[in-house]
Amino acid sequence: MKRLIMLLAAVMLGYLPLLGQTGGEVPFNGLVETPAGKGVARVSVQVRGGDKRTSTDRQGRFGLVDVPADAVLILSHRGEEWEVPLEGRRSIHVVLSDEGIAEAEESEELISLGFAFVKRREYNYSSDMITGEMLRRSGQQDLESALLGRVAGLVRVNGELSIRGIASAGGTTRPLYLVDGVETMSLEHVNINDVESVSVLKDGSMYGLRGAGGVISVKTYRR
Repeated sequence: MKRLIMLLAAVMLGYLPLLGQTGGEVPFNGLVETPAGKGVARVSVQVRGGDKRTSTDRQGRFGLVDVPADAVLILSHRGEEWEVPLEGRRSIHVVLSDEGIAEAEESEELISLGFAFVKRREYNYSSDMITGEMLRRSGQQDLESALLGRVAGLVRVNGELSIRGIASAGGTTRPLYLVDGVETMSLEHVNINDVESVSVLKDGSMYGLRGAGGVISVKTYRR
C-alpha cells in the first residue's frame, strides 16, 4: 500500500508542471489543405454559437483550445461557408477542393502536436472577428460603415465609433485603432478591399488605458 501511494505521488508530481503550463486547457489543432496537399491560407474558423474563432496561417494551420466534442466548426473562405460537425474528433484535417470540403478527418499527428498551432492572442480575450469578405458583401464602400452593420453594440457617437456607448475613465468612448499592429487615429484611410479581417475587442485591458474604450484591430493583405 505504501509503495502504491509513493507511485501515485510520483505520477502527480510529474503531471503538475504540465498542468501549470497548459492551465488545464485542451488544444485543438487543424489543417486545411488542397487535394494536392498545399495549405489554404486565410480560412476563417469559428465554433458555431460561441466566441472561439481564428484563421489559418500561410500553411493552412489553425489552433483553438477547449473545443467541445459536439461542436460544429464554421469555415469561411472567398465568400463560401461550410459547416464541419466534429462528432468527438480531437483534431481536424480538412481537404478543401473547388467544389467544397472533400474530406474532414481526425489526425493523430495533429493531436500529438499539442499547443503547436494555438496562438494565445486568439482566445484569451472576448472579441468579434469579421473577415474582409463579410464586410465587402455588405455593399458598403468604407470600412467604418461596414463595421457598423456587422458588430453588435458598435455605434457612432459624435462622429466617432464607440464599442460600449459609455464613457471610459478618461471620458472618451473612442476605441484604440490598430492596423496591422500599428496604432492609428482613425480607419478612414483603410481601403475596405485591402482588409483581410477585423477583430473587435470589447475588453481592451491588455492595452492598458489606451484600450479603455475597446480595440478595433484590422489585418490587411499588405502587411
